[in-house]
Amino acid sequence: MSSLTKRAAVESRTPAPRAAMLAALDIGASKITCFIGSTGQGTGPLRVAGVGTQPARGVRNGAIVDLEAATKAVKAAIAQAERMSGVTVSEVVVSVSGFGVRAEQAHGEITFANAEIGPKERRRVVGSALEHVRLDGRSILHATPSFFVVDGQKVRDPRGMLGRRLGVAVTVVTAPTPQWRNIVLCVERATYTISGSVAAPYAAALGALAEDDLELGALVVDMGARSTTAALFHAGALIHVDAVPIGSDHVTHDIAHCLGTTAAAAERLKIVHGSAIASLNEDNLMIDAPRMGEDGQLISDQAPRSILTGVVRPRVEETLELLRDRLRAGGLDKLNAGRRIVLTGGGSQLNGVRELAARVFEGHVRIGRPQRFTGLGDAVAGPGYSVAAGLLRWGVERPTDMASSASQMVEPSSHPVARALQWLKDNF
Repeated sequence: MSSLTKRAAVESRTPAPRAAMLAALDIGASKITCFIGSTGQGTGPLRVAGVGTQPARGVRNGAIVDLEAATKAVKAAIAQAERMSGVTVSEVVVSVSGFGVRAEQAHGEITFANAEIGPKERRRVVGSALEHVRLDGRSILHATPSFFVVDGQKVRDPRGMLGRRLGVAVTVVTAPTPQWRNIVLCVERATYTISGSVAAPYAAALGALAEDDLELGALVVDMGARSTTAALFHAGALIHVDAVPIGSDHVTHDIAHCLGTTAAAAERLKIVHGSAIASLNEDNLMIDAPRMGEDGQLISDQAPRSILTGVVRPRVEETLELLRDRLRAGGLDKLNAGRRIVLTGGGSQLNGVRELAARVFEGHVRIGRPQRFTGLGDAVAGPGYSVAAGLLRWGVERPTDMASSASQMVEPSSHPVARALQWLKDNF
């Protein structure tokens, strides 16, 4: 075997040996979910051995607002998954969600004597790109090379090639440092350690996308409770992350306000009768719509279903259009990747959302669910659990160019860019 062949085998993206059981923690706006799973044998589907879910107390739009309440919810969710799986974990891969997560493109270039490109050069060029990133109170979650350029030729992976000039385009995903530090503090107070962090829309994509989606390009829209986030893939790489501060809870609040009912009753109306697309004879179809009486108690009442649709559709349409317009403003709508749309998150289960999204984005839309997993019950196999599933997949595959060390990213004694560069040196 030649030295180049040996080096290629060592530097391949084949995952290194790892612990048999892994824990993924999705801290969402409405629920906190923990998946505990393992790879089983070989490269087969991931096996989920334990699941825990708790209401997201102390969390608002992905940010910790009540540390004690959030810590208890995190601890309860992990403990529930531990009991189901029969194992105890000490580390978790955690999601970072909310409107505060954002992405930007960074570019770097290095020159060297005509030689074979290896991990050192790859590390140097990515580091040169990160040196130009202005964080301004933000922490890097992951830095994903979109493509490399060897002597003017665009390539996916330059290792083993010969050249004099190496460039790179990197998608840098960041979150507000206070938000990230509070998540770390919350998990540590629950007596666990963060072994990796992933932006929620990217995790949702890992959980719901097929390999063809990643290669051919796709837009993943994760419709959460308090925000709607998106991850755009092109040529197998993450190239953009975006978000709008509107989610399915806003639909619930609109219903409660319009029909004069409670949030709980509005949520039930949304789930049972809500639709983002009008149907025939809606004006004549009456639904139970209890409202608040003079004494503050719910009283029985009815309303045409068309009124409910008239509340739901504008809010969902506004959310999708805002996201579309943000993508267009960045010129990302010109990529064919945006023609294949996958909806995840609890909000995607609302009747008519898929059809409305197809009209707004003018592309093929499907509902995404966790793929390549065994052991998932029906209750946790829907699109609302794609983030947790994707975190588990990330924990198994450990893509070394995408996640930074949690401990390095929160170390206060060094500059965030310096910590990111040190992580690159340690992991490439």
